[in-house]
Amino acid sequence: MSLARRILCLAAGRALTLTLACALPWTAALAQPQAPDAAPVVTISTNNTPLDRRALQALAGEAFRRIGLEFRMVTLPSERSLHSANLGEIDGEGLRVAGLAAQYPNLVQVPERFLGVSFVAFAKDASIRLDQGWDSLQPYSVAFILGWKMFEANAATKARLVTQVDQPEQMFRMLDSGRVQLALYTRADGVALVRELGLRGIAPLSPALKDVDMYLYLHRRHEALVPRLAQALREMKVDGSYQRLLTAAHTGP
Repeated sequence: MSLARRILCLAAGRALTLTLACALPWTAALAQPQAPDAAPVVTISTNNTPLDRRALQALAGEAFRRIGLEFRMVTLPSERSLHSANLGEIDGEGLRVAGLAAQYPNLVQVPERFLGVSFVAFAKDASIRLDQGWDSLQPYSVAFILGWKMFEANAATKARLVTQVDQPEQMFRMLDSGRVQLALYTRADGVALVRELGLRGIAPLSPALKDVDMYLYLHRRHEALVPRLAQALREMKVDGSYQRLLTAAHTGP
């Protein structure tokens, strides 16, 4: 064998050794068996508001525990969250309005209500009246979060001008600077965020645009869990743990 070929073979061997050495930690990690007494993990994605995320973590954590599963929550952008759940990349998605299975056929709605939420418009101009619901938005420029289906279905076709944003802080700063007239969000989290950002003169308008029930969705591969999870939620509401956990989630630090 020529000297040049020997050098090439030695280099290739070293590269292969290095590649295997780098891969071994990952291979070992993937090969680690799950503890025999560990509960299977169900991962749910969300893009809910902070208060609603805390409620979801508390309520779903207890409901899944009661059916022998561990609940894990991850946060993704709103539209991506739905698509990832629909594709089965994660186990489910929530909290969302009812009826999304028509648009996302791989998602199965857990029929028991998780939360009630008031969707409202925030404004600096307290004289704005929204007595006609969604139709009241026609004269105004509005902002809401990309992927929020309630607003996409009702506000996007009604308002004079629509801006969709990634983060709620963006639209409240737009409202504060006069770039939009209304910011559409949930009442409780909007009030908390306005206070956190130190914005003055911004308040939710009454009445609410919509008071809705919010639900959890599971990918169809977990369809057998749906009635068990709904039953666990119903039992939590009867024994008082539902209200106790919800109150703690909305009032805790």
